[in-house]
Amino acid sequence: MQDSRLKVFSTLILSLSAFFGIFSAVFVFLWWLLFSKRQRSLPSVKLFSGFFIITAAVSLLMEARGLPGSSYFIRMTVILLIAGWAYTEISSADMLNVMTWALGNKTGFELGLIAGISLNRIKQISDDYSKAKMAFSIKNPEFQWKEFIPVIGNILIWSLKESSEQAKILALRGYTRGGSMTPSFNKSKKDIIPAFFSIAIFSFSFYYLVTYL
Repeated sequence: MQDSRLKVFSTLILSLSAFFGIFSAVFVFLWWLLFSKRQRSLPSVKLFSGFFIITAAVSLLMEARGLPGSSYFIRMTVILLIAGWAYTEISSADMLNVMTWALGNKTGFELGLIAGISLNRIKQISDDYSKAKMAFSIKNPEFQWKEFIPVIGNILIWSLKESSEQAKILALRGYTRGGSMTPSFNKSKKDIIPAFFSIAIFSFSFYYLVTYL
C-alpha cells in the first residue's frame, strides 16, 4: 500500500476482524499472505517467535482451565502478524499526516506528533538492542540471555530520558498545542484491491459477530 490513510485504516479493521473470531482470523491471515511481504513484513523473526511462544503458553494455560485457548492462540497470532506488517509499513510521518488529515491541525496534529515520536522511539529501541547484542556477542560469544536484562533496562531508561529531553526542546521552542501542516499522501490504484478485501473481511466479521450475539 502507498496511501498511509489506507494502511492505518486497514491495520485497525483487520486487527478488529481477527479479534472477532477464528473464521475472521483465517481470512485476515489470507489477506496477510496475499498483500504483505510475508517474512519481510516482520520486524524481527526472533522477536515474533518470542511473542508466538508466549501466546502459545498462555493458550495452553487457558485450555487447562477450560477456556478457549486454541481460539485465543489463532486470533492473537494473526493480530501479531498484522502488527508486524503495520510496524514495517507505517512511518512516523504517516501517523502525523493521517491524524492531521482526520482530526485537524489542533487535536489531530497533537495526536499525530505523539504517535510519531512514540513510533520512532520504539524503532530506536529495537535498533539499540540489536547493536548492543552484536557488541556483546563480539566481546563474549558464549553469552547468556540473562546478561541482556541490564542492557535492556539501560536502553529503556535512556529512551525515557531522551523523550523527556525532546519534550523540553519543544517547550523551549514555544510549542504548546497543535500545529499547521498540509497532509500529503502517496496514492496508487493498486491500493484499491487490498483495501477492498480488508473492508470486505471486516464487514463479514462484524455481520458474523452480530448474528452470533
